[in-house]
Amino acid sequence: MKLEKQLVIVNEFKQVTPRAMTRKILSEHLGTRRNAWNAPKSFGVDDLIALLRENDIMGIAEISSEHYGSKTRYIFGALSPLQLACSFYKNSYLSHGTALHLHGLAPLETIFVNHEQSPKNSRPRISQAGLNRAFQNSQRQSTYVFRYGTSTITFLNGKNTQGAGIVDMQGPRGEPLKTTSLERTLIDVVVRPQYAGGMSNVLSAFRQAKDRISVAEIARLLAKVKYVYPYHQALGFILQRAGVPEEELAPLKQRAIRLKFYLDYGMNQPAYDPAWKLYYPRDLP
Repeated sequence: MKLEKQLVIVNEFKQVTPRAMTRKILSEHLGTRRNAWNAPKSFGVDDLIALLRENDIMGIAEISSEHYGSKTRYIFGALSPLQLACSFYKNSYLSHGTALHLHGLAPLETIFVNHEQSPKNSRPRISQAGLNRAFQNSQRQSTYVFRYGTSTITFLNGKNTQGAGIVDMQGPRGEPLKTTSLERTLIDVVVRPQYAGGMSNVLSAFRQAKDRISVAEIARLLAKVKYVYPYHQALGFILQRAGVPEEELAPLKQRAIRLKFYLDYGMNQPAYDPAWKLYYPRDLP
């Protein structure tokens, strides 16, 4: 292909804002722009990739897993690992321990990316025996884990929340990110404490955030997400433990407390709080 045609393509891609693309998207873009570029039919997606690489317009990023192989993205601009991690699933967002970090409550260790399941109509009833069984063993954790340089990326297929508490935020490099709000993040790490390094880390985050949060917003999000399990008991207990004034806990205390619940999974000889009907780790600080 003649140099002037190559320059048209290169100059167009120079204007692309930082993003990650798949090979399929590049191929589709070539299909829609071929006539405008006056590119011959023999010019394929491999030729496009080679052209952009030769002109330092595009880089290639690959994440890899011992069990799941690798995934490739074609990178335009200075894309951070957090942005890259969110490029593999549509409408995904940063959550759990990563969201704690973005809210200034924890160091960044693993990058957690949540892409939600499709909505489900069933809402099973729970029993005390069912709760006892569910929490007697360790928390199940995602094995869909990849490496990217020095970063670990864990993909989560979470409950459908219809976007409850998902916000736009600037990352450490000033990059635009989607993550969970402070209140939504605190709910998530109570539901899955191991994705925040364990319950002691979760309590530490609550203590740091107690003057920045709205219990009413936590209760609103809980009502919207509609968990089957009574997480209002766990949240009420840990907010109280973190030092939130008693009168501010009313939005959670007003909800029914029917069954005995658990703050964590796989606890050995837990202590019990009768006010919240909650078993919790005996060594919780």
